[in-house]
Amino acid sequence: MKYINLLILSLMSVLICTSVQAKDEGLYFGASVGSASIEQSGSDYNLDDFKFDENDFAWKIYGGYQFSGVLAIEAGYVDLGSPSDLSTSVDPYGLDIFAVAGIPVGPVRIFGKLGGIYWDTDLKYFEEKITDDGFDLAAGVGLEFELGSFAIRGEVEYFDILDKTWMYTVGATITF
Repeated sequence: MKYINLLILSLMSVLICTSVQAKDEGLYFGASVGSASIEQSGSDYNLDDFKFDENDFAWKIYGGYQFSGVLAIEAGYVDLGSPSDLSTSVDPYGLDIFAVAGIPVGPVRIFGKLGGIYWDTDLKYFEEKITDDGFDLAAGVGLEFELGSFAIRGEVEYFDILDKTWMYTVGATITF
């Protein structure tokens, strides 16, 4: 039993160490598509009380620099769709920037990211239109399957836009 545990520990160490060294470093670009879930509620003397919770197609393009197998910085453009219901519609988009930390395990890299997003949105409630913008918190987690300089990525991101905004995407990156 003692030798089996030692063998498993040695094998895991080799996989982790070689994958850290194997991760391509340098400039990378990517694109992802998926879905955005947006929640907003409010009260205004012109708008009365309203509650909005809808989903729509979303996409993003991004680029970054991979400093090592573990650390990167990333920035991109995010389009969160134009979800609407019978009385309300929103059209949010933004520019984000993240510090990205990852743990490579074989060809898969688990990563988390923390940063901010400068966003702009148009909210339309019946005939009343409100434009809002700001810079707020952004965070995410994901998995990346690496094949040399090409990678397939799936991630979940939270943006502090409106009340709650979640984005679920699948995409690809290429490192130069």
